[in-house]
Amino acid sequence: MTFYSYPYLTHQNSNHTLFQLAVISIIILVIAAASWLWYRHKTDLKYRDLVIIMVLLLLLLVGIQVNEWQSLQSSFSQKSQVTQIMQQVAHEKGVSQQQVWANSSTVNSGLLIKVKQRVYNVTINPDGNSYTLTKATPINAKITYVKAGD
Repeated sequence: MTFYSYPYLTHQNSNHTLFQLAVISIIILVIAAASWLWYRHKTDLKYRDLVIIMVLLLLLLVGIQVNEWQSLQSSFSQKSQVTQIMQQVAHEKGVSQQQVWANSSTVNSGLLIKVKQRVYNVTINPDGNSYTLTKATPINAKITYVKAGD
């Protein structure tokens, strides 16, 4: 069973997105250079073809980036809900947020919160505005902790 720390859930970043933005920037520069060459050598059609290919590639990558951005927004919203629950549990139990762990980065019916040595099952009410903590006993005693920076 894996538990994630509060800092891990709040500070996750995506280097993949930065890589895609860098590739998109390079493609824009290639399009600009090929457009300039096409303008200078109007009779040479290879530059026109290169511009067309790069524009299509740019549109593909921008479409992929928009799709990933939407999924990241959904993931961020889910993590935000889990971290809010972790904050409230820490305040309720009188411990620091670093002593609260969650077994999932999304709010679901099997969400477990670990505070010090106790494990709680979190039940979210249907309206999503409140939760109930009940003591739980994990069957698998092997627990893995994932901290920020791991």
